[in-house]
Amino acid sequence: MGRVQSQLVCSLFCGVFLFGLNLFGAGASCRADEFTIIDEQGQESTFEAELVGSDDQWHALAMADGQYKLVPQAAVRKRVPKEGPTPLTPQEVAEELQLEYGPDLFRYDVLGNYVVGMVLATPLPKTSEPRIKKVLDRATGFMKKVETAFATFLKEAKITSNKPKYPQVMLIFETDIEFEKYAERITNQRGALVARIAGFYSPITNHLAIRLEECSSFETPFHEAIHQQVYNCGLTQRLSPVPKWFHEGIATGFEGVNGKVVSHPIKISPRYARQSLVEDNMSWEDMHIHDQTFRGDVLVSEAYGQAWGLHWLLITKYKPEYNKYLKRLSQKPTLGDDSAEERKADFAEAFKKPMGEMEREFPQILEQAIKKQKFTGDPPKPRGLSVTESNLGKVTMTAIKGNGILRVEGQLFNQSPLRPMSFLVMVLTDDGSFALWFHDKVEIGKTVPLAAQAANQRLGGAGGSGSGQTFQVLVRSAPADSARIAEWRGLRGTRVLEEFTNRRKAQADADPDDKE
Repeated sequence: MGRVQSQLVCSLFCGVFLFGLNLFGAGASCRADEFTIIDEQGQESTFEAELVGSDDQWHALAMADGQYKLVPQAAVRKRVPKEGPTPLTPQEVAEELQLEYGPDLFRYDVLGNYVVGMVLATPLPKTSEPRIKKVLDRATGFMKKVETAFATFLKEAKITSNKPKYPQVMLIFETDIEFEKYAERITNQRGALVARIAGFYSPITNHLAIRLEECSSFETPFHEAIHQQVYNCGLTQRLSPVPKWFHEGIATGFEGVNGKVVSHPIKISPRYARQSLVEDNMSWEDMHIHDQTFRGDVLVSEAYGQAWGLHWLLITKYKPEYNKYLKRLSQKPTLGDDSAEERKADFAEAFKKPMGEMEREFPQILEQAIKKQKFTGDPPKPRGLSVTESNLGKVTMTAIKGNGILRVEGQLFNQSPLRPMSFLVMVLTDDGSFALWFHDKVEIGKTVPLAAQAANQRLGGAGGSGSGQTFQVLVRSAPADSARIAEWRGLRGTRVLEEFTNRRKAQADADPDDKE
């Protein structure tokens, strides 16, 4: 998925729920109780939980596995003081997840405090177990690398942290169907928005969830895993009113390529440095006050760049004041609510300098740091070549325009490390014309050609007003032995094509910048 896609979905989700745990032992006082509640169906249940926060309508209750349960205060029938639930061990959490998904469809690995689980689309033969283990080993190794990178940053920044109280979980979903069902349930998003999620951290479940295809580079999981580290190491409290720019500023400071750390917040970001200098459609003060700049409007991409810039400036040039500000943020209570004036006051008390003045000095300071670090930015992309990694397929495509028709050809690589996959690949132009390929049972790690053809097919209702000179590459996949691909074979009728096209068209309408 593209950068804007993963940024947008993180913004949408994080805009609904904020994040964190307690760093300095301050904030909402926690107490344990035995709660008896009545649910919407009138069913009564009793359980032990730790009360971590309340507002005028809800209680936030921490369960033994680290998940938060949001309970309406009106639903609580009885509270009895108890010692509270003992946090589950990583092994116990893994076994609970296996019960939830079923032993035929769930595999897991435990390393230290980390639980990495894989949710399969269909059962796999025992001969595939070494392949599954290889993926799980790489994923747990990635989580430990994130931990090391984050600990290094905390040490350099002189930030005190806590030891995580609960196991940290990452769920890997083999196919889009399973991932998107899960994402819909957890994020309350639907349709095209869910289709654009590459991975996300949930402050409610405390789990990181990703698609299997993200395990090839761990680019998006790196960002989300930093969120998980921030909250579990106690820099802020989950569901607290911490400004959105702070969460995204610290996470955008960490970047990884193929599971390796290439940047952290005190260094210059290859991705966001130039972006923070050239885009100026919003002020830092507006970003500080209004979290909605991260929630899917046209400024979302710029918001991430500006969040990186503000956080980088504070952690590199105002480190003592940054730590004072962080201590204040750590005291924000779970389910709390801050006004714009409270946010301004928190910042002013810590830094004793107007944010607008900092924004004006930022370009010169960054330019000097760029020269000192000999930073070159992102390498140029080759012209006339499109590379798309989606749904376990990597598609390399070239296109030539002639006589008003786009002619396309390329190749498809099966990225699944587990099994043969069947693929539909579509090139959809901005005027609604398309070319389509179906490849049945592409073996693991194999490349097949996408034979040259003209993008001149059309579907009813799929037209566009573009020139036909730009296009998107769309990829759908399924296990080669699954029932899902039965109607793909032979491409009977247009229902599959319409579903394929309309789904992506909805995505494009929501994100007009997502073009090849």
